[in-house]
Amino acid sequence: MLNVSKTTLMRSCDKNMTEKIGIPDAVLMENAANAVAQSIKKHTAGRKNGSRVFILIGPGSNGGDGLALLRILTAEGYNAEGILLFEPIQNKKDEQSAALPRSSAELNYQIAINLGLPLSNDINRLNTCRESDIIVDAIFGTGLNRKPSGVFKTAIERANALPAGINGDTGECGGSEPNSEHPTVFRADETVTFVAVKRGMLLTHERECVGKITVAQIGITDAEHAALLQKEQLIDEEFVRSLLPKRKLVSNKGTFGKAVIAAGSPGMGGAAVMAASASLRAGAGLTKAFVPRDIMHMFASRPEIMAVADDNIQGLVKWATAFGIGCGSGGDASIKQKLRAVLSCGKPAVIDADGLNNLDNELLSLRHVLTPHPGEMARLTGKSIEDVLRDPAGFAENTAKAFGCIVLLKGAVSVAAHPDGRLRYNASGNPGLAKGGSGDVLTGIITALLAQGLEPFDAASAGAYILGSSAESALELLHERALTAGDVLDAIEKTAGITEHRN
Repeated sequence: MLNVSKTTLMRSCDKNMTEKIGIPDAVLMENAANAVAQSIKKHTAGRKNGSRVFILIGPGSNGGDGLALLRILTAEGYNAEGILLFEPIQNKKDEQSAALPRSSAELNYQIAINLGLPLSNDINRLNTCRESDIIVDAIFGTGLNRKPSGVFKTAIERANALPAGINGDTGECGGSEPNSEHPTVFRADETVTFVAVKRGMLLTHERECVGKITVAQIGITDAEHAALLQKEQLIDEEFVRSLLPKRKLVSNKGTFGKAVIAAGSPGMGGAAVMAASASLRAGAGLTKAFVPRDIMHMFASRPEIMAVADDNIQGLVKWATAFGIGCGSGGDASIKQKLRAVLSCGKPAVIDADGLNNLDNELLSLRHVLTPHPGEMARLTGKSIEDVLRDPAGFAENTAKAFGCIVLLKGAVSVAAHPDGRLRYNASGNPGLAKGGSGDVLTGIITALLAQGLEPFDAASAGAYILGSSAESALELLHERALTAGDVLDAIEKTAGITEHRN
């Protein structure tokens, strides 16, 4: 998995590499420029001479990266041009540059001047861009915490190509509020970032502006910083595959756990059906739906699911391996009683929707997974939805620590938090999941993974990824655990035909 970092940790890593390990800042800058050059080479494969590269150069270290990139590309025969978004003061023996600090950035500026590299202050050059041209943002670093203005704002609006203007921690764009209609932010095809993915790249409400994320290693960190970087990670398919338990040929329905979905109420029976169906799809050996009698008939079309009237939960507490509770339970007067029975039995459980609204915090433990959306998180914490949207990672992290359980804060990028401070981000999925029922399916998936023996933090992480990938590759990822008896019935006719032909 790729590591994810806050900007304060990245600054500490940079300082550690230069001051403790002894890697000169100019070397880190050169490595960063080379990484971006490699990305440009991939984009221009076979058409190097037909593409121009415009590099927007700011006055800080990012600008130094851009100046080094200009030199590298020019040396390799690219038609590259640097556009300076500041007025550099030519160095004299008795004065330092007012535009660039006395640093590796200034060094690269002086080298560019000495080589006569193509540099100008004319942002109107962007007006000559063709579709095949590339624009590189070397304006701001990830520590940006103000709204771009002046020539920077003008350049971003002219280029509208890369993600300058995104706060590296919160993802706010150009100082705007979440969901602002007119943020000042570049729109990227690819973002090359260094050492780790920055939080803001995942959490921004303008994720389309980030494009493909490429992480390049530009130096080496010590063991302490390496461990800190691993506390936040981006979930990927390889990691999820490693979590799913192997399914032996010699096995039975009891081998893969017993899932109970306590859900539904009159008028909201569909939530229980979807959650229980998702539990089957995600591989639970047996799934029981613990539902009000009024909605039991809704399971007639899903005979693989054992629908049980919710008269007494104690028998199911003994039977179950894992629970999912709360989906569509808004009209269930006994939900609080059921919730207490589930939370106190010591078995892992997923609490969603109306289960969250009736939560007994004192019964929570590391065996439990909370899956709130921002509105539910706001109710849990007594804060506003806007507060949650500004810092979803912080809210997930602090709530997990406060409640002593796993928290999966749902969103376009979901954040899974462990009480020990670990965070995992899931960026799989698409806007098609932004509709009623997706949360019920997620509850069923996580419940099934818990039933199969995954640790709650792993189950929440894998469940979020599988849900997000469902439109693209979940069936391939899950393999035989996606198979239900209903699928076998549908395939009998085709299979029988093949058998007859072979005979």
